[in-house]
Amino acid sequence: MVIKKKDFLLVPNFLAVFRILLLPIIFYFLAQDTTTGYYIAVLLMLVAIASDVLDGYFARRLNQITDLGKILDPLADKLGLGIFVIFIIFHRGFPIWAAALLFLKDFLTLVGALLLVKRKDLFPMSNNWGKLNSWVWAITVILYVVRFDFLKEIFLFIAIAAVLNCIIQYLKMFFNLYRIGAVDR
Repeated sequence: MVIKKKDFLLVPNFLAVFRILLLPIIFYFLAQDTTTGYYIAVLLMLVAIASDVLDGYFARRLNQITDLGKILDPLADKLGLGIFVIFIIFHRGFPIWAAALLFLKDFLTLVGALLLVKRKDLFPMSNNWGKLNSWVWAITVILYVVRFDFLKEIFLFIAIAAVLNCIIQYLKMFFNLYRIGAVDR
């Protein structure tokens, strides 16, 4: 894994850093505990989601996939989702068990990735299941923030199914990569 200073200036990595820097601003508006604050926060969440889509697009389109980006993009996603899930636990009655399941998936993904990097010199990237999971959870969080009671329950069910599927798919991927990956260190 090689991280170069100039990689911070590449468009996809700049967008990932932008997303990370946007998080405290979003949280500030959520903490205002006003309808206007919630809607501004949701608007900024949508900007963050758009920057996530653009960062992946530009990374592939401009051939700017870097080791730094492989760290920054999921870090921005996990920080954002984690912070806002914690918010909706305390302020919107989001079920703790559902958040625990999401955090378990992230923990297992991190452990699996670290094992692959350390023992096999492989750096796994997220797959379409992980991206779908992130999208579903982002929508679920937004629905809880703006209190769309009917839709939030439906999306909570979809989010649980998505995270369970994601755990299974990532476990398969990690076991396959570990089994057939590069030489042990």
